[in-house]
Amino acid sequence: MILRYLLLTGAAGFSSRSRPRHPTLLQAKTLQRKWQTERTKLADDYGAPTDIVDKGLAGSIQVLFKQGNATKMTRAEVGTPLSEVASQADQFIRYKCKKGECGTCEVQVNGKWVRTCVATVPYVEDNVFEVTVKPTMMKGQGKASKFYSLKSFVMGWYNNILGMVGFVKTSATEGKNFRNRLDGEDEVARLVAERKAKRLAEGKH
Repeated sequence: MILRYLLLTGAAGFSSRSRPRHPTLLQAKTLQRKWQTERTKLADDYGAPTDIVDKGLAGSIQVLFKQGNATKMTRAEVGTPLSEVASQADQFIRYKCKKGECGTCEVQVNGKWVRTCVATVPYVEDNVFEVTVKPTMMKGQGKASKFYSLKSFVMGWYNNILGMVGFVKTSATEGKNFRNRLDGEDEVARLVAERKAKRLAEGKH
């Protein structure tokens, strides 16, 4: 009887210890209210709450992306690649080499320029990691600015002028050569006619 009691008690204790504990609905709502309070405080410190777009709740570090008047916020763990955090926050960053060599993806952190493709989220004491993105780093802007730049416009105009000048010179040269060829053919025809007339005159004698 005692052995049976011990077995049942041990089985119940093992079952209760092995069973995973899930947060209750009340705990989940408490965490959500706590996050909303922190988000509002951060919005008051860095700008109007309506300017902040937050995405993601996982992580102990709040990552704040600022680009002009727009602000996007998310959470991440220490050591998370900054490129992944930017993608999670839906923050556009322009990349090229993705090796930390070209500097296309540079953003500003604490007054220093870092390259997003190789940077990671560091530990910060106030749990807020702020990243400033260049205002000119916008989607679809790179190709358009290169194609319609002032330099490309001037070079296109210059090449067109050179082409027109070359065409005029070539036309003039070809026209002169054509006239010279016609004059040469007339001269040859005149000499041939003179020789024929001379032969005819000699044959009659």
